[in-house]
Amino acid sequence: MRMNASRWPLFLAGAMGLSLLSCEDEMDDSWYDEGQEPKETTFLLYMVGQNDLKNSLLANIEDLKTGLSLSDVDANVLVYADISSTPTLYQIAKDRSGNVRQTTVKTYPDQYSVDPSVMKDVINDVLAQYPARHYGVTFSSHADGSLYRQQTVGKRSFGYEGSQGLGMNITDIRQALDGCPRLDLILFDACMMASVETAYELKGNARYFLAAPNSVPAEGFPYDKVLPYILRMDASGLSRAAEGYMTYFRNNGVEWDNFVSVSLTDLSRMDSLALYMDSLFQDETVHQRVRELDRDRLQHFENGYPLYDYGEWVDSVGGACRYVAEVRRVLDDAVIYKAHNDYSSVNDYTAMPEIPVKDGAFCGLNTYVPDEIPGLFYTEAAQMEYFTSQKWYRDAGFWRVPLYNVFEPEEAE
Repeated sequence: MRMNASRWPLFLAGAMGLSLLSCEDEMDDSWYDEGQEPKETTFLLYMVGQNDLKNSLLANIEDLKTGLSLSDVDANVLVYADISSTPTLYQIAKDRSGNVRQTTVKTYPDQYSVDPSVMKDVINDVLAQYPARHYGVTFSSHADGSLYRQQTVGKRSFGYEGSQGLGMNITDIRQALDGCPRLDLILFDACMMASVETAYELKGNARYFLAAPNSVPAEGFPYDKVLPYILRMDASGLSRAAEGYMTYFRNNGVEWDNFVSVSLTDLSRMDSLALYMDSLFQDETVHQRVRELDRDRLQHFENGYPLYDYGEWVDSVGGACRYVAEVRRVLDDAVIYKAHNDYSSVNDYTAMPEIPVKDGAFCGLNTYVPDEIPGLFYTEAAQMEYFTSQKWYRDAGFWRVPLYNVFEPEEAE
């Protein structure tokens, strides 16, 4: 029976120890030309895998080789793999004979790859050493979307490293990327990262944002099938990559995988989205609907997580406010591609219920929806306080709404 693990850590499976060296080829004299000209694309897969995803991440590296062999894009493909005590940077490329090979570029001392300064240094080093016209970075690990996680050491949103479960939140990721060249693509091969909060936080760091609003299966994106499209780094190619992700999990014969969904967002539209949200929140009748909202009636993503469909939430709290139509118009322009299967969450061996996707209740992005303030558990109170630190909270006008602004400093407007 297939273990229904995913790239969020509630289902931790024991890993069978594959050797990293088993997927590494020896380098020969035809490998690399010093002083090479900038290529079309540089793609970095940043893996945080000192956890139960180790074997899946090793398989992803092999899949990258197949994917590159099928691509006609002149590309640098790099993998930063922190799946042992020796984090390693690999290059995957075609030699002069056209054969795809893997070689070690650099090894690092044992370090926390979920430290923003480490992430910034790795990405900057790769982009400086491998110049190109287009840049893309994929972050691959466990994740909790834009949520605050009280029970972990590092306020985890992305990453799950070592026995302590260290990680980083979306503001940490933005901090790391602020010191890097602007990217054409940020891809999260990790659960629940397709949120409006994450998209807005990272809007200044990339043009396109590809992720899933719910769980990603443990095996992750099928890079052998989608890498040729990813390397194009344009809307058409990335839409094909998202479509390939959906096609693979629809047709892989694993019943549990009928929960997958994905979206591709144009981050250049996020400023307009925040502007109309701020206008929406200037209507005090919206404040009342926010407080009275029964979130159990909304499209939910993942049992146990307060993440809901952003578009349906806007419709529910906006009512007849004229800015609802503007928000939905910009949202539809921003989300270039979206697709879902029958369920947003399923489980085949616990009592957690399946969550079907309702007709017309899938915009491609999730959002955090709090409950009433009285009687909040500490963890939800901590999440609401953390929400006030995000750019989306300030720029989209959530500070105007009593349900959201309970942690606002008294002197704030």
